[in-house]
Amino acid sequence: MTVHFSHFRRLRPAAVAMSAWLAVLAVPVLTTTAARAEGTARIQQADGAVTVYHSVTIQIVQKTLTVTSADGKGTMLIYRAACAYQGDILVCLPTGVSLVQSGSVSPIKLASGTVYANLTDDSHNLDRSSTRLPAHSILMSLKTRHGTYVNVNGTIDKEAK
Repeated sequence: MTVHFSHFRRLRPAAVAMSAWLAVLAVPVLTTTAARAEGTARIQQADGAVTVYHSVTIQIVQKTLTVTSADGKGTMLIYRAACAYQGDILVCLPTGVSLVQSGSVSPIKLASGTVYANLTDDSHNLDRSSTRLPAHSILMSLKTRHGTYVNVNGTIDKEAK
């Protein structure tokens, strides 16, 4: 099955915002590589249509979070965000997100969004929650101004300064 972010047309503002948020991670990161992509992206349009992308690649490189489809045809970048630690979990509110697809970059305007990143070697609970975030993983939920929801969770395939 060919997976790409072509369904992001109405979602571009949200996808761009997600990328921007993770891109601004102002924390030291370790260099790590995973054997395989273990991420999933779920996009729900305002009309209720849902598309799920399996085996997305999640990377944090030079303070930018990227989520790339398995076929490499679409990448969401979070390049700016306000971040703070809650215990061992880095919590970020994205403010700069873009979608890179077919050679063009499109900004995504967000209504809201949060990214939780566990950059440690151990799993940790989210603050005031029973949700446990595995080591070197993210959990992200964004809503675009157009009413599209973007949810991503999975293992970070690469972390580098």
